[in-house]
Amino acid sequence: MSRVQSTGAAPPAETFTHEEPEPAAVRRAADRPGEVSVRTGHLTFHGGKVLQSPDVVPVYVGAYWQTVQGRRDRARNDAALEALVKDPGQTGIWAQYGSGRGTTSPSHVLPTASRASFSAADVEALVRKQVAAGAFDASDPERIFTVVLAPGVVLRDGDASSRQGLGGFHGSVVAADGHPVYYAVVVYSQRVGRDVNGIDFTSAPIDNMTITESHEITEAVTDPDVGLAARTGNARYLGWYDDTTPIVGRDGRPLVDGFGAPMRGKGEIGDIPVLNAELEGDATLRTVWGRREGFAFQTEWSNRDGKAELAPETGSD
Repeated sequence: MSRVQSTGAAPPAETFTHEEPEPAAVRRAADRPGEVSVRTGHLTFHGGKVLQSPDVVPVYVGAYWQTVQGRRDRARNDAALEALVKDPGQTGIWAQYGSGRGTTSPSHVLPTASRASFSAADVEALVRKQVAAGAFDASDPERIFTVVLAPGVVLRDGDASSRQGLGGFHGSVVAADGHPVYYAVVVYSQRVGRDVNGIDFTSAPIDNMTITESHEITEAVTDPDVGLAARTGNARYLGWYDDTTPIVGRDGRPLVDGFGAPMRGKGEIGDIPVLNAELEGDATLRTVWGRREGFAFQTEWSNRDGKAELAPETGSD
């Protein structure tokens, strides 16, 4: 998830991370006297872009995606992304922020582009190279190239690593003609023994991928230029972003940053449900996802309904 900043801080990075603590019971605030609800949030429009008709292009990196199991995973993931951009529930939430249903374009497989780990710079270099070579058609300004890494490949973004709960992030690069090219990148999230690479929501890597993809794509739709805002320090590039909600624990006390200042702002549309679940003690994030037509997607924050959900309370189906 996006890193939470205290009031007055620069716009955050757009990484989706979850630090998995020791197992703990999931409790709602009402379960114990004196506890307050931590399931709060409010997205504010800062004047930046919103993608109104996004087109998602899956990009599979590594030789794994040409194996028998890799082809199965690709087919399932392609179907999930096609369902996501047309789902009346998920896109019903997008509509609250000025977007609409999207499309998907045929996927790409880059079998020789794999490596043991990818940094944010590596991901962006890959996207730039493919665009410059004409392999990626960047003519649609609302296209999102969704890079999916192979099993075991580590993703890094600054100090964040998929070995410590980084699931993915989204951002943009600049094409030769100066227009932004949007991308998302997700880890093949998987638990092997006691070790986890990415975020293990369900114990099924394909579900873990589609949950993370729904998080990142929904954020890319509603806040596509968050990376530009982070690089420039200019919050006016932000689309829909929560930088005002006080962050409090279940005892009602505000959380403070390293300087002792009360923390405010829960990030992007997909970050709010994740942070709220963590504040509530949901160590495995089992409350932040569900299924739509058989596919696993994350819940997203609805300003209108004042909660995270898979579909709006009204007008979704």
